[in-house]
Amino acid sequence: MSAIGNKNLSQPDAKVLPDIWLKAAMLGSLWASIEIILGSFLHNLHIPLSGTFLASVGLILMINGYKLWPVKGLFWRTALVTAAMKSISPSAIIFGPMIGIFMEGVILEIMVRLFRRKWLGFVLGGALAVSWSLFQKIFVLLMTYGPDFVKLYEQLYFMASRSFGFEGDAPFDLVRAIFIIDLSFGALVAGLSYRRIRSQSSISFPESKFDAAPKKENLLVASATQPYSVLLFLVNLVVLILGLTYLNDLSILLGGLLVITYVSINIFRYNRSLKRLKRPQLWIQLIAMMGLSGLLLGGWDSTASLLIGLETGVAMAIRALLVIFTFSALSIEMRSPVILGWFTRLGMGVLFDSISLAFEVLPRLLKRVSEINGIWRHPFRTLSQLLAALEDLRVEHHSENPRVIIITGNPGDGKTNMIKALIENESLEGVDFHGFYSMGDWVENERDTYRIIDIQSQASELLCERKEPVSEWRAGPFNFRRPGLEFGCKVLDSIPVAHSGKIVVIDEIGHLELKDQGWGHCMSDLVNSKTRMIWTVRPSLLDAVIAKWGLDYKVFDVKKYTETQISSSIRSFLM
Repeated sequence: MSAIGNKNLSQPDAKVLPDIWLKAAMLGSLWASIEIILGSFLHNLHIPLSGTFLASVGLILMINGYKLWPVKGLFWRTALVTAAMKSISPSAIIFGPMIGIFMEGVILEIMVRLFRRKWLGFVLGGALAVSWSLFQKIFVLLMTYGPDFVKLYEQLYFMASRSFGFEGDAPFDLVRAIFIIDLSFGALVAGLSYRRIRSQSSISFPESKFDAAPKKENLLVASATQPYSVLLFLVNLVVLILGLTYLNDLSILLGGLLVITYVSINIFRYNRSLKRLKRPQLWIQLIAMMGLSGLLLGGWDSTASLLIGLETGVAMAIRALLVIFTFSALSIEMRSPVILGWFTRLGMGVLFDSISLAFEVLPRLLKRVSEINGIWRHPFRTLSQLLAALEDLRVEHHSENPRVIIITGNPGDGKTNMIKALIENESLEGVDFHGFYSMGDWVENERDTYRIIDIQSQASELLCERKEPVSEWRAGPFNFRRPGLEFGCKVLDSIPVAHSGKIVVIDEIGHLELKDQGWGHCMSDLVNSKTRMIWTVRPSLLDAVIAKWGLDYKVFDVKKYTETQISSSIRSFLM
């Protein structure tokens, strides 16, 4: 048991982003670049239902991104990265868009998992994800202006029905109609996206057309000119809670004085951040709200009734100012290094690393988008090009000088055949391959046994088999045999560590190695040395393997990359 049992493996200090978060960072950066381009355009033109359109664009991107990288958890991680990128925005109000984007990913993730990744799950998830924007808008309006906003909406609806001469006695029929439109549009977009690009196997992955990556900078750090305070974060949070709870109980004069004082303090502290005050749109909205309240809630009957309506409007405007400025202050104070450090200690450091990477990639994606011709005439072709660019960036990011090349694929995809082809590849004739690969024997259309083969000597040993006796080392239906595991460890232990031009092949790393069984504990010297390696890993275990050993790596899906492309990477791998 001493040769096969558990044993602690010293871990290197390298910090590597898990592959699923890397994919989420790439996809989130593309989503953010589209939001920047389209969002600004739609916002400036004040196009109705622009939120529905942007949600649909995000939906298209997530579904087709999933076709490229079909891994669980990609939707909510991508949405979280995109939403978190909003927190770096100089915009004062960020929580609404952040929550909307994140919820879109969460809803799609839940429905796709619930329906086991079938077409119906994508359609229902898309319908609910797009329609979420309506519910969020209603919630934000109620939170900002209070319950009086409902009365104002009802009166505005009745006035419009009388003015335009249509029958209407149910104000919420309009809300229901918008909901049905959003629901139908989301379902249509999701269905078309799912059917339009069933597989990304047709996407080509050309040589990188991107400029050299700039030096990495963590964008989630404190600004040199903006002071942060955890105490003020807590104070602003308490002000928001107390204001929403007790503001309606105060007189308009007292409540107004308190809110104006609070707003003035915020203007003084965040004079560079709260640029929203300089925009006339905020004041126009507040004045319009007060005027409509006076006319619709009070009426034309008398001056007294008009004043009553205006009083309600002023109260709503005061509440709106409180909500706007407390959320603005909170969004700024949340960027404090202390708060970010606290989230990191809670295990969210990987999120911040993903966001930093997404911002690093963002300007390069924006440049790539601007270079594509016919972006509006051929949107799906454009999307395919952008997704191919994402995969190119993902492979490029892993490392300029990686320690490990990981060939991934499901059973039967051809990982071992790719290993054998690379060993025999003429362009790699000078490479000294060591290690082992495993070959399966078939019985009645299923793998029955595996043998482990030493690359140098071609000696072999039985590794695992389906038949009894049951082994203490099992993975799926296979019983692993002690002689085969000891053979693998012997091969690895016999490899000289210091050897230039050498690559060690380990086919494959699985559940046993993750538990420091199999040959997991025999890899210590190789992992801690500068030895270049090629590993085969199943997609479901990819993140766990990367997290355990923390080495710089490049990942190649055996179904998407050719022998020529991988061999070219190996040649640069040894430079």
